[in-house]
Amino acid sequence: MKDPKYFCILFSIAGLFGFASFTSAQVTLVSNGEPRAVVVIADHPTGTAQYAADELVSHVEKATGVLLEIRSESEVPNGVHTRVYIGETETAFHHGIDVNQLPREAFVLRSIGNDLFILGKEGEGDPLNPSNPNAGTLFGVYEFLEEVMKVRWLWPGELGTYVPKTSTISVSSINRLQAPDLPYRHIRWGFTRNVYRGARLQDEDVHLGFSQDVAEKYGEAMEILLRRHRMGGRDLSSDMGVSHTYSGWWLRYGEQHPEWFMMRRDGGRGRLDPNRQINVEICVTNEELQDYIIEQWNGESTLMLGVVDRSGRCNCENCRAWDGPQPDPIPWFAKYVYKTDWNARNFFPGATSDRYARFWRTMLEKARVINPHAKIGVFLYHNEFPAPVTGIQLNKNIYGQFVQWQDPHLRWFPMHEEAYEWVREQWLGWRNTGIRMGYRPNYLHDGYVLPHFETRQSGEFFKFAHKHGMMSADFDSNTGQWAVQGPRLYMHMRLVNKPDLNLEDIRNEYFSAFGPAADDVRRYFDFWEQYAFDNILPFLDLFDSPLRYLHWPRFAHKAFPPEMLGAGSEILEQALLKTRNSPPEYAERVRFLQTGLEHARLTVELAAIFDGNFDVPEDRLEEAGLALDKLVRFRKEHQGSFFSDLWRVTNFWERPRWNMDERIMDYVTEE
Repeated sequence: MKDPKYFCILFSIAGLFGFASFTSAQVTLVSNGEPRAVVVIADHPTGTAQYAADELVSHVEKATGVLLEIRSESEVPNGVHTRVYIGETETAFHHGIDVNQLPREAFVLRSIGNDLFILGKEGEGDPLNPSNPNAGTLFGVYEFLEEVMKVRWLWPGELGTYVPKTSTISVSSINRLQAPDLPYRHIRWGFTRNVYRGARLQDEDVHLGFSQDVAEKYGEAMEILLRRHRMGGRDLSSDMGVSHTYSGWWLRYGEQHPEWFMMRRDGGRGRLDPNRQINVEICVTNEELQDYIIEQWNGESTLMLGVVDRSGRCNCENCRAWDGPQPDPIPWFAKYVYKTDWNARNFFPGATSDRYARFWRTMLEKARVINPHAKIGVFLYHNEFPAPVTGIQLNKNIYGQFVQWQDPHLRWFPMHEEAYEWVREQWLGWRNTGIRMGYRPNYLHDGYVLPHFETRQSGEFFKFAHKHGMMSADFDSNTGQWAVQGPRLYMHMRLVNKPDLNLEDIRNEYFSAFGPAADDVRRYFDFWEQYAFDNILPFLDLFDSPLRYLHWPRFAHKAFPPEMLGAGSEILEQALLKTRNSPPEYAERVRFLQTGLEHARLTVELAAIFDGNFDVPEDRLEEAGLALDKLVRFRKEHQGSFFSDLWRVTNFWERPRWNMDERIMDYVTEE
């Protein structure tokens, strides 16, 4: 939800551009299979304008078979019905469209007579880089492709691009001034982006998943896909910045100032576990430390006060005195939040939200002595996830990211209805303190390579959060399981860009890309979504760990037994039959889903040999090696379809958990 001042600026600019009045006309790019338009760019266009023009032309060609010309402004031929001006041009400026008056990432879609203008701010930066703020022109082209031509980008690569066929592209007058609703939009996708930019895969990753060249192609396709869905916005150095500020401080200051850090129940400071010393939280009531933090701050950027990436807080008397009362009784679904400090043994467990809210308010007062406009960035995370209960009031100079990463009952979608309502209450509770809020969940980690997902509950929560003050969306992570969890990933990309979209409309967009098989594909994914809801509590019991996402490879065979995968396969076979007399793209998309399901089946076969263990039993090592070989051969055969982010699978889930390093070299066919 944008700041109201943003809309005031947008509306005032709309008035300057004369958006209240315009003449009726017809913009026609293609008519009955014949070109009626020329795409016009400046004589010296920016890279963004050139790329945007190329995107428009390529999608028009896919839709109609017609390749429109791209001409520079000084070379536009006479007698053209429609000129589509892309980017900053002298003609646009002559008509009063001055992009210098636009907010970042905003764009103008405006028809004048039979001509169309698509432009926003531009720069020389990489148009695909999400941190490049000058993408308005590109975003305007994508809006035209989505809204006028009904283009849908379902997953990375050509097959995931659905362009409805038509012989005519024509639209009545357009006058639109628009910008992404959320100032910051991000779905993380990790190392594959770095591979696209030159990083090398490790040998183990190459043996088990992507080859180097395919990983690079996947990274490029992912960057294109996410930019088409308008990922971007302010970078993390802005007033929506947050970080785990004090990670590593114990190693730097703990010996000299142990009193700056959290106290254990035994009265000592720091963690007992020598392997966890990087994540020692501070003693927030220590005034000497508070003043030192302010001294280290540069006085201008956002003051980052995010907690370390672990639960557990200080048990000293002063800190405990700042806490609000704990709930009685404790909600049955919040045992890790209130009862068990599983990640920080011997520290104080429970909600410390009131304590930290008071700390942030104190620090803001100190920061304002240096800068009256100071802003603070924090996490609503672990022990601070429950909303304050003492009625403490903060203000909009504090930005908090709501991180859904507590009890397993509260972390994953779908969740039990009582837990779902409780999470909504915590959002509202924090919102009522007066802070600005961003959404920073982790639930996309769930599901491994299996068809475990849902769209309705997580989508409803996203829309709820947006309605109640959400200023940004930052998801960790896009795991790239496109062929088994496609509707969930597509829904999130659409909502991050347009939070007001109807959830059922988004689902219909996805299924429409399967043409005559749409109804069967809908039935297929509804089958798995219902299976997820039916197994909310059984799956919580099966994956009885806060880090459930790391245990999917061990228990995949129990979560998705062969008979369930077989039932799903039968639905896809019926879907494939429906495509026999249709263009081949529809059958190819159904086969894409079949690839994902077959990959899930092969994974389940291997998991059954592990049967919940980290080590394969000695008498089954040869069997496990053969099953792994079969699985990896399948991956190599299909890796170019991008059915799965295979780096994510092998690096994030499997390799650290499989004790078969020697067998990998014995059984896997190398490049």
